[in-house]
Amino acid sequence: MLSCRFLTHSSAAVSSCSLSLFQFDSHFLLFSTNPNPNPKPKAPFIPSSWIPHLQLQQLLYDKSKAGFDKLDDALVVFDKMLRMKPLLPVLKFNQLLAALVRMKEYSVAVSMFREFRVLCIPADMFTFNTVIKCCCHFNSTLDYAFSLLSGMIKRGLVPNVVTYNTLIKGLLSQDRPVEAEHLFKKLIKFNEIQPDVVTYNTIIDGLCKTSNTSMAVDLFRSMEKRGCKPNTITYNTIIDSLCKDRHVDHALGLMSEMNHKGISPSVITFNILIQGLCHLDRWKDTARLLSEMGFMKISPDLHTYNILVDAYCKIGMTNDAKHVVETMIQKGVFPDVVTYNTLMDGFCLTGKMDRALEVLYTMRSNGIVPDCYSFTILINGYCKRQKVDKAIDLLKQMPAEGLKPKVETYNTIIHGLFQIGRHGEAWNILHEFLRNGDKLNIVTCRILLDGLCKNQHIDEAISFFGLMECNGQIHDIQLYTILIDGLCKNRKLDMARNIFNNLASRGLQPDVVTHNILIRGLCQEGLYEEAKELLSKMEVSSCLPNDATYNTIIRGSLVNKKYEDALVWIQNMRAHRFSADASTTSMVIDLLSAEERDPSVLAFRNWFSQ
Repeated sequence: MLSCRFLTHSSAAVSSCSLSLFQFDSHFLLFSTNPNPNPKPKAPFIPSSWIPHLQLQQLLYDKSKAGFDKLDDALVVFDKMLRMKPLLPVLKFNQLLAALVRMKEYSVAVSMFREFRVLCIPADMFTFNTVIKCCCHFNSTLDYAFSLLSGMIKRGLVPNVVTYNTLIKGLLSQDRPVEAEHLFKKLIKFNEIQPDVVTYNTIIDGLCKTSNTSMAVDLFRSMEKRGCKPNTITYNTIIDSLCKDRHVDHALGLMSEMNHKGISPSVITFNILIQGLCHLDRWKDTARLLSEMGFMKISPDLHTYNILVDAYCKIGMTNDAKHVVETMIQKGVFPDVVTYNTLMDGFCLTGKMDRALEVLYTMRSNGIVPDCYSFTILINGYCKRQKVDKAIDLLKQMPAEGLKPKVETYNTIIHGLFQIGRHGEAWNILHEFLRNGDKLNIVTCRILLDGLCKNQHIDEAISFFGLMECNGQIHDIQLYTILIDGLCKNRKLDMARNIFNNLASRGLQPDVVTHNILIRGLCQEGLYEEAKELLSKMEVSSCLPNDATYNTIIRGSLVNKKYEDALVWIQNMRAHRFSADASTTSMVIDLLSAEERDPSVLAFRNWFSQ
């Protein structure tokens, strides 16, 4: 069997006028009794050892549209094709490659193409373009894609706009924008192709995904100068990137430009803008945009409603979120698992756990199967309210629902147990997680280390940290910061200082939080001058002090009776436009009201009185 040759590659408050579209008098229609329609099933593979030519050709045509159910089925068909006399036309081999692409078996498709060449099976433009597309999914085979370009030319095939679009998209997907831009400019300079709107869209999309929005806008503006008219996709890509960069007004201006140029905005355009406006709490503008959708006879889709439900839930306005769901059902747009999960999360955030459970039950009654995230949301809600036993009950219920808890689910439970001091049970849950064959991720490690430190199990925390270090699992400044904090709070300053001083040798750069923790630890141990020196080093490095840094050093100077220094730090903090927090303010007020005759204290009071 030739199949053994192929290797698979797994690859703020809201005004009452906001969103008036969703206010109406009706009973609570939150839940639909009509489940979402099932997708059309794939045509079954015919497991026959003898398949007539016509039947095989029809099978190849069908699978090129949907893909095979299993990779082995595709390889069996390939073996059968090789034995046929006469050999099937190149079109049929192309359909087999297309089926593999549908299955995302890109490395297998490339291996199969290499087999084509060994067996002298003919290849045409479609064959090469398909294989080049497959190569562009992996950085390791991208150079091979360019060698295929040379192979096409040697065979007398002329690469077309599809070929170059694919290569440019491949370079961008592998974070090689400079090479993509160079190839694009070369194509224009030597008139290799006339770039079409797809070419421009490909490059613009790649630039936007790599946070080069300004470059994308420049290219967008040069399109029409070169005779290529942008389409809706072009505008949507730029608008989306601008909204993500919080330049929503610029994005709104582009939509107006679309209308003036006769390019109709799609529901996707409106969804992008609505999401951008919601993130900025611009509810009146959101309502206006929804009204504009109605005027243009563009109906909100499932994603539109989900954006609105999510926006309301995030600011705790679950009743408004509920009204959105009512409206979508009335409009014939049925909620999906994302809608229900978002609504559950909103109820959990506002502490309405009973309402969140109601949503779970209604999902089931309406034919929507809860997923792992549904249970994780509820588990997180219970843990935040210190009802960890209910959260554990839900965890145990998941296998009966046919769901395997994910690492995020276990992380939530473990963190909840540590929060209420049930240290031993947290470890039991962890062992259960590991028995299931799962592995710790960096978030799990942070939760465990933080839980041990905050529950005064500092020796266990040190042992656990050492074990992770020996296993090469630590290369994360947050883990070191957690341990340094725990050591400082447990009066093990020498060890904390030693770890901090060795961060650079481990290739890690302490951030402002790490510095703040050690500065606080030094001040608490009376080592104010050392803390002062550490802050001075921050100011000359790339790690600039923040408001917490100044508040920490001011409190440290007051505790250590360095009142003149405290005045200097307060002035520096004001110069940087930072404010004193509650703890610092309280200490200053206590000092100002105390009956203290120390000259430095009197000077401190006089400065404030002036």
